[in-house]
Amino acid sequence: MHRDLGIDRTGYVDVFAALRAAGVDCLTRPMPKLFGFYFGPDDSGPAVLLNASLDEIGLRHTAAHELGHHAFDHGSRADADLDIAGLHPRRMWTAVEMQAESFAAWFLMPPPAVDAALRRIGIEQVQQPEEAYEVARWLGTSYAGTVRHLGRLKKIHARAAASWPRVPPQRLRARLHRPTLEKPASHLFLVRPPARGAVLHVAAGDLLLLPPGARITHLPDGLVAADSDARPAENAVNGVPESDGRAGLTVEVTERFRRSSAISFLVPGHDLISVTVVAPVRRLGAADAWSCANEPDRPRTAHQE
Repeated sequence: MHRDLGIDRTGYVDVFAALRAAGVDCLTRPMPKLFGFYFGPDDSGPAVLLNASLDEIGLRHTAAHELGHHAFDHGSRADADLDIAGLHPRRMWTAVEMQAESFAAWFLMPPPAVDAALRRIGIEQVQQPEEAYEVARWLGTSYAGTVRHLGRLKKIHARAAASWPRVPPQRLRARLHRPTLEKPASHLFLVRPPARGAVLHVAAGDLLLLPPGARITHLPDGLVAADSDARPAENAVNGVPESDGRAGLTVEVTERFRRSSAISFLVPGHDLISVTVVAPVRRLGAADAWSCANEPDRPRTAHQE
C-alpha cells in the first residue's frame, strides 16, 4: 500500500494523503459512539467517516484502521471500540478487526520511519520508555501503541513491550521536562541536533524542548519561546529569549501558529540546526478542507504534521 499510494516510508506517514490517493472520500463529524465508519463500494463508497472529537493521534489511527478495511475489501464497517492507545493487547478481536488494526500499526509505523525517528533522537536502540515516547512524537502515534510496535520490530525487549505501556505518558513528559506537568494535554518534542532538516507535526499547546545552550536564530510567528522553567527569560534579542547555558529553551505552539515554517537555532559545537514545524490542520468537514497533502515530509528553509 505504501508503494501503490506513493507514501514516503522514511518519515511521518500522511494517512489522509493516502486516503485521497486510494480514492477514498474522507469526512469528519462529531460522533459520540463511534471512532469511525468505512463505507464500502456497495454502500456508495469507498468513503471514511471519522469522529471529529478525537485528537490528531486518534484521528490518524482511526483513518489508518478504516484504510485497512478498504485495503482488504472488508465491506462497510462501524468501529465503536478501537484500542488506539494500545492498552488492551489481549482483547478479543474479530479476524477482520484484527487485520485492520494490524494494518494501521504497520502503515503508520513502517520500519524505515521508525529507524529515521531513532536517528533524530540520536540512538540506535530504545533503552528507556522516555525514548519510546520521543519516537511516538516523531511518528504521530500513541505512546502505548508505539511501544507495542517497537516490540514487534525487536527495537525493545518483549518484557519492556509488555510493561512500558502501563507508564502514563504524563509521567514520561515530567521526567523529560517537569514544567509539562502544568500542561497535561500537551505533547513534548525534544529537538536534538540529529534532528537537523527533519519535520515535526504539532498541535496548539505542544512544547518543543531545545538542547542546553541553544540560541534561537529564527522563530516563526505563533511559536513562543521561554526559558527551561517555562518563565520568560530576562535577556532577549528581537523578542526571543536566550538560554542561560544550563538548560534548553522551551518553545510553545500557540493558536496563532497557522503556517508551517522552520525554527532555527544554534547549539555549541554544532552547525545551524533548522527543523520544519508543521502547523495544526483543521479536522472538521470534508477532506479537502483540512487535508495536509501540501505539507510533505520535506523541510524548507523558512516555510512550506
